[in-house]
Amino acid sequence: MASSRPCGVIKESYRADMSFFEKPFHYWAMGIFVLVLLILPFTAPEFYLDAILLIAIFSITIMGLNLLTQAHLFSVMHAALMGIGAFTTAFISHQVPFFIAMPVAGIMAALVSVFFGLPSLRIKVFYLLFSTTAAQFIIEWILNWITRDIPGSAVYTAPLAVFGYQFGVLEQYYLYLLITAVMAYLIAHIGRTPLGKAMVMMGEKDYAAQIQGVNLLKFKAMAFAISGFYAGIAGSMWSYMLGLVTPEHFPFLMSWELLGVGVIVGGLGSYVWGSILGSVMIIVVTQVTTELVAVLSPYMPWLGASAFGLRAIFYGIIIAAILILEPEGLANLLRKVKRYFDLWPFSY
Repeated sequence: MASSRPCGVIKESYRADMSFFEKPFHYWAMGIFVLVLLILPFTAPEFYLDAILLIAIFSITIMGLNLLTQAHLFSVMHAALMGIGAFTTAFISHQVPFFIAMPVAGIMAALVSVFFGLPSLRIKVFYLLFSTTAAQFIIEWILNWITRDIPGSAVYTAPLAVFGYQFGVLEQYYLYLLITAVMAYLIAHIGRTPLGKAMVMMGEKDYAAQIQGVNLLKFKAMAFAISGFYAGIAGSMWSYMLGLVTPEHFPFLMSWELLGVGVIVGGLGSYVWGSILGSVMIIVVTQVTTELVAVLSPYMPWLGASAFGLRAIFYGIIIAAILILEPEGLANLLRKVKRYFDLWPFSY
């Protein structure tokens, strides 16, 4: 008797239907991915480790922003919220260890996010963009005012340490991977909670969600709080990584990068993989632009002064290409690859 081999997506229980990994291939792929990240510090230059740390930091911010955008609550103040987390960490890191400083930074950013997000109960879409734009500039002004008497407006962060033991590059790398994994696990499960369902309902039609019994003020405030908390944690991580922070680290255009590239290019509604892919795109474009300017500057001296504009051009081309070729973002491409192996060897 010929042996049969299952093909397609076969789910025989509710637990199987709700699982994140459906087939042995998914476990193997995730295992290889984690293994590569674990052994990378021993095989790759420190430059690549720094790039991965930046990807982890921006991924966490984009995860929270993705949750917010799922409910059609568009925000361009998340760079400033990262600044709140970073400056909170810088000011208190000399008195408390990092495992206290990071949550406090997240809570501070969450409170600020809720405060500026409350108008979302009455305004939405483009009007909310303008409202959060004002919030970005207000927070930037406050950060500049707080640091007005500090030379260079730079606030130094205490080294990452616990119980007197100072973390090196290797320990910081693994710590940041762990924090990113925990934050990704939590945000992935939020989509299955009443809050996640409410986000989808409000994203479709908020007044219809209200008719169904969704308390708009409560759930919008919760969305802004969670999103702000994620941005605060990311800002705290960045503060420890840099060793100092200034208001110039969190410009308005960074907020647009997080929304336009991180969420739209990465994949709206894909809380984890879309956020990671969007973060990878931000870091890759930034590094490619920097290297390109360094190589071409001897031949085109004017290029150095317009490096930021060149990066904006690249972002515009990428966003336009994604919206034309794959409107659901890079996460949908990953989903198609996954679906191919789910249905292999058949295409239906």
